[in-house]
Amino acid sequence: MNNETLTSSANQNIVLKDRKRLEITGIKKIESLNNEEFLIDTRLGMLFVSGKELQMQQLDVDNGNLWISGTINLIQYIEETKKEKKGFFSKVFK
Repeated sequence: MNNETLTSSANQNIVLKDRKRLEITGIKKIESLNNEEFLIDTRLGMLFVSGKELQMQQLDVDNGNLWISGTINLIQYIEETKKEKKGFFSKVFK
């Protein structure tokens, strides 16, 4: 596998427009969601999105695209180890 192949398979874009619309490419699946939090499995790792009145506007799993509307307060990649996994997620999604 050369660097060009690795780069193209790991592409991801995150576009936030006026804190009201979040567009994410490179998604694999949505692990969980509610009107305040989304946990998304992406090509580059787990992505946590937090805010108010969050709604999934468009989901295209075949192309790896997701659009979320609402007030976006936090976008964070989550680095996890097996030991931390259960503790962190159980705190986030009580």
